[in-house]
Amino acid sequence: MSRWIGRAASAAVALLAFAFAFNKLDDFDTWWHLASGRWIAAHGAVPVTDTLSHTVRDQPWINVQWAFDLGLYQLHAIGGPVLLCAAGAIAFAAAIVLLLRLTATYLNSSVAALIGLLVVLAASERVALRPELLSFVLLAAVLTVLDLERRGNSRWLPLLVPLMIVWANVHALFVLGAFAIACALIGQGRAPSRRFLLVGAAALVSVLVNPYGLTGALFPLKLVSRINGSTPVFATIAEFASPFAPDAPGLAIVFYKIVLAIGILAALWAMASRRRSTLAFDWGGLLFCAGLAAVSYAARRNVAIFAIGVMPFIARSLATVTSASPWFRGVTSRRASLIGAAVLLSAVSLTAAEVTGALNRWDRQPREFGAGVIEGTFPIRAVAFARAAQLPGKLYNDMAAGGYLTWDDPIGDGVFVDGRLEVYDTPFLTDAVMAMSDPIRWQRDADRYNIQTAIIFHRLETSRALAGRLVQSKDWTLVFADEVAAVFVRTRGHDAALARAFAMRPQWDEQTEAWLSQSVPRWPYRAGRVESTRAYARFMATTGHAELAIAAYAKYLELGPPAEDEIDVRLLLMKFFAGRNRLPEAREQAVRILAIDPHRAEALAQAR
Repeated sequence: MSRWIGRAASAAVALLAFAFAFNKLDDFDTWWHLASGRWIAAHGAVPVTDTLSHTVRDQPWINVQWAFDLGLYQLHAIGGPVLLCAAGAIAFAAAIVLLLRLTATYLNSSVAALIGLLVVLAASERVALRPELLSFVLLAAVLTVLDLERRGNSRWLPLLVPLMIVWANVHALFVLGAFAIACALIGQGRAPSRRFLLVGAAALVSVLVNPYGLTGALFPLKLVSRINGSTPVFATIAEFASPFAPDAPGLAIVFYKIVLAIGILAALWAMASRRRSTLAFDWGGLLFCAGLAAVSYAARRNVAIFAIGVMPFIARSLATVTSASPWFRGVTSRRASLIGAAVLLSAVSLTAAEVTGALNRWDRQPREFGAGVIEGTFPIRAVAFARAAQLPGKLYNDMAAGGYLTWDDPIGDGVFVDGRLEVYDTPFLTDAVMAMSDPIRWQRDADRYNIQTAIIFHRLETSRALAGRLVQSKDWTLVFADEVAAVFVRTRGHDAALARAFAMRPQWDEQTEAWLSQSVPRWPYRAGRVESTRAYARFMATTGHAELAIAAYAKYLELGPPAEDEIDVRLLLMKFFAGRNRLPEAREQAVRILAIDPHRAEALAQAR
C-alpha cells in the first residue's frame, strides 16, 4: 500500500512542477532570447557583436545560449506563446521526474517525494522561460549519469559528452555540469576507473565545442566575476541580492532555506554515521553542494539551481544514515504511508492553488497559470502606438522594457538597453541606472545618443519617477500612456510626428480605458491585470491626475488584490480624502481597512 501511495505522491509532485512552470509569458528576457533566435535564423550565423541595440552596436557578444535562442524562436514560429509555455512546463517537470527517480533509488518513494516537494517549492521562483530551465534538465541528467556510475553502472557514461556539448551551447551554467563531473572524479573515496577518467576528461573538454571556442568555454567564469551583487549597479537588481537579505520575500526563499538546512543536517548526520554504514559517504557530492550553496548564498538567482543540484546528495546522505541507524530506518519505513499521503495531499492542494492563482495572490507573485502572454506586463499597446504614429528614432527605453522592445521595435533601429548584462559593460550600465534618478545626467545621455523617442515602463518606481519628470519637462512631450508604459517625443523639431500622435491619441486612450474597465472574474486570479491597474493609478497620481488615479485605484480594489496591498491603497486614498476634507470618503476607507486589520492605528484614528 505504501508503495502505491509513494508513487502517487511522486506523480503529484511532478504535476505540481508542471503547474508551477505552466505560466503565461511574464519575463522580459524571454523576448530578447526570441529576438536573438530570429536574428540567427535570418542570418544563418551566430552573432559575435551586439545586434539588438543602437548604443553598443560594436560591443562583443559572447552568446553562449545561442542554441536555446534559436530553438525558442523555432518553437514560437510553430506554435506561438502557447507552445513556449507548454515547452517550459515540460522541461521543468522533466527535471523533477529525473530527480525523483534518482532519489527513489536511495530512499522509499514517499520520502523521495517529500524531498522533491521541498525542491519544487524552493525552485518555483525561477521557472520563467529562460535558458535556466534547460540547465535544470541537463543538471538532473548529468547527476543521474554520475550517480549510475557511482553505483557501478558505467553503461551511460558516454552520454556525458553530448550532454555537455548541448549544455555549453544553451546556457552559461554548463560550468556547473563541469564542476559536478570534476567533483565526482576527485571525491569518490577511491581511484576513478580508467573509463570514467577518459569519459570525464572528454566531457570537460567537449565544452570547447561552441561557436566561440575557448573564449566561450571560459566566458561564464569571466561573467560571474563581473556580474554579481558586489558591484553597485548589479546590487540594485533583485535577483543578485542574497536570499538572506532582510527584505528577501517570497515562499520560494523560505523553502530554499529549509532545503539548505536539510542538506546541512543530512551531511553532518551522514558523516557521523559513515563508519557504521554500509554505504560510502559522498565526498564529491558534499564538495559539489558546498559550491552550489556558496553561489546561492551570494545571489537569489542561484536558489533554484542549488535546490535541483542538492537533491541527490540529500538522498545519498539519508541513505547512509538509514544504513547505519535501525531507528531511522524503522521510522521512515513505518511512516512511509503517512508521509506519502501528506505529500500527495499537499502537492494536489498546491497545484489547485497555483491553477486558480490563489497561491500567487497569497505570495504576491505577478504570475498567472496558463498559456499565452500575461496581460498588462509588456508595452504592447505603447509599441503599436509608436509604430502607427511613425515616431522618430533613436529610441530610449529603460532596462525593463528593453527585453520586449528587442522583439517588437517600433523604430527599427534597436534598443537603448535590455537585459543582456553580458553585452553592456559596467560603466554603461552604471550610467544608465544612475541617469534615471538624475535629470541632468539623463538629458545629457539623451543628447549624446540622439534620443528622439522614449518608451518608459512606468510600473517600476524609478522609471515612474523618470516619466513624471519628463511630463514636467519642456524638452519632452507625452504623446501616449497606458497601464504599462509612457511614450515621449522630443518637443523640438518633430511637429509632424507630434501632430500625428495627438490626432491618434483619443482613439488609443479609448482602448486603454476599455481595457481597464473590462469586467473580469476574481478567479482565476488575474495577477497581470491587478498589477497593471495599480501601475496606471500610480502613474496618473505621479503626473498630477488625481481623479483619474482615484478611479483607477477603485478598479484595482474591485479586482481583489492581496490584503496587504489593499490596505496600502486604502491608506493612500484615506489620506488623500482626509487632506482635502472629504471626510465621509476618508472614513469609508478607514472602515474598509479595519475590516481587514482591526488594529491599524491610522485607520482607527480616522474612523473615530
